[in-house]
Amino acid sequence: MPGSALVEVSYVGNQSRNILNTTGGPGSDINLVPVGAMLSSKNNGVDPATLNANNFRPLLGFAGLPLATNNLYANYNSLQVSYLRTRGRAVINANYTFGKAMGILSPTLDSFNLNNDYGVQSTNRTHIFNVAYSYDLGRVTRSRFAGAMVNGWQVSGIVQVQSGQNLTGQRSQTFSLALNSYKIPGTTYNISSTSLLGTPNITLSPILTCNPTSNLGPNQYINPGCFTFPNQIGQNGPTTLPVFYGPAYFNADLGLFKNFAIAERKRLQLRMNAYNFLNHPLWSFNGSNLNLGFNGTTGLVNTPLFGTVTTKQGHRIVQLAATFTF
Repeated sequence: MPGSALVEVSYVGNQSRNILNTTGGPGSDINLVPVGAMLSSKNNGVDPATLNANNFRPLLGFAGLPLATNNLYANYNSLQVSYLRTRGRAVINANYTFGKAMGILSPTLDSFNLNNDYGVQSTNRTHIFNVAYSYDLGRVTRSRFAGAMVNGWQVSGIVQVQSGQNLTGQRSQTFSLALNSYKIPGTTYNISSTSLLGTPNITLSPILTCNPTSNLGPNQYINPGCFTFPNQIGQNGPTTLPVFYGPAYFNADLGLFKNFAIAERKRLQLRMNAYNFLNHPLWSFNGSNLNLGFNGTTGLVNTPLFGTVTTKQGHRIVQLAATFTF
């Protein structure tokens, strides 16, 4: 490319098969409670959630029988572009990745159908951009007095930008669906996967009523008003929820150097490094703002800060140094 630069465009991808599965789910537990088994007439009007699930397993007398099974899979696909220039006073190394990482989020979301547990992974970052640069002003003037002020300057820096994290990729840590003992209408049974689906081996999921990324407030990434919960026998939300991305990552570091030639073999360098020199805050979720909860009586959302970032991290750090070489 012009300016003695090099541009590289490539496709980078991989596939992983036969990944070890020791957490349960399809193929790794041969004694799951069949769907609907705990809703049978054996209950005698008793809340299924209070029954012993072992009495409804195919192999009576045993609890879950997990096996070490190699049936998980994942894949990654990306477009990667890099720009490199290392000639002259300017050195630039920039790269951009547009990618997607997918795989089994958790084999116990739906313990009977592994394909239902497949989705965008929490580690996925759709867009990643990095640039490192350095520019040496060199010798601007031959004047000894003016040169002491304007010659020998050098500036360098690193800029990093990344898309936010997939917030639905870690269902075991987010969207906990706290129902606070809400009852199935017309019964005295608490809503649970057992009381609605007749098995504890499927995770109960929220139901979407609108687009959770619409009508967002300040610093909000998910609209909690777009969620409700299943409350009828056999009803459940999607096993893998749509992808909702959190706050993006941005950081910029800057270095400024001034070189003084005191004598033929004596050099003085003054250096200033500023990390996060723009003092850009990084918003993040605390431990509870991704836990979805509902009032146990009204069924309305009682976690108004769900999907809202309330914590800021990061601040500018400045470092000064002087180096004398002789």
